[in-house]
Amino acid sequence: MSTTKGTLSPLHAGAWAILPLTPGIVPFGLIAGVTPVQLGYHWIDSALASLLIFAGASQIAAYQLIAQDSALWVIVLTVVAVNLRYVLYSASIAPHLSEAPWPIRIAAAYGLTDQSYAVCLHTFAVREFDLRERVLFYFGGVGVIWGVWQSATLVGALAGQVIPRIWSLEFMIPLSFFVLALSTVRRPPHRTAAILGGSVAALLMHAPFNLGLITGASVGVLGGLLHHRWRQPHVS
Repeated sequence: MSTTKGTLSPLHAGAWAILPLTPGIVPFGLIAGVTPVQLGYHWIDSALASLLIFAGASQIAAYQLIAQDSALWVIVLTVVAVNLRYVLYSASIAPHLSEAPWPIRIAAAYGLTDQSYAVCLHTFAVREFDLRERVLFYFGGVGVIWGVWQSATLVGALAGQVIPRIWSLEFMIPLSFFVLALSTVRRPPHRTAAILGGSVAALLMHAPFNLGLITGASVGVLGGLLHHRWRQPHVS
């Protein structure tokens, strides 16, 4: 069996590789935990939502729409739109785990995050792991991310029980999305998507069924995709 980072097993190497990415998860998890409690839900509801969904951006988007009394189908469509990137992630990382038994693949799908995808895809490209080592490395990282996220959301949910509702922490939802957006806007197509999506969402702020968010997201993704394709060199 090959090893990584000296004598570390693949499981521990995966945990070690993803550990530096965890500090940025903590404040986001706290917000995801405290928000539903501030909206009137029990802290247990908040903890269960984190366990079942395990997707920070879509959790907070859903909370925001619930607070605005949006229709159920709008909430579902928004969550799906926010999580569409995981379809691409899955297609990209599937060749490395496709031979694993189906229960492992289902667990891997549940644990897929931006951080685990980035770390594992890079490592699998430069390390000659067999299937068992890839699985161990993957779940070593996922275990760390999952533990940090669940702990942060639980602390946030419990804190929400004692934080006065008059503090109106709803402003933390758009603020957290703003911080996330800033960290991802790195290339011209990203900026195009951000500008188009933000502009459309702002213009449709008072649209029926609170469709401004999902419409803005769709227009932004389409604009960014077209910009990306336009920048690619034409092949004759």
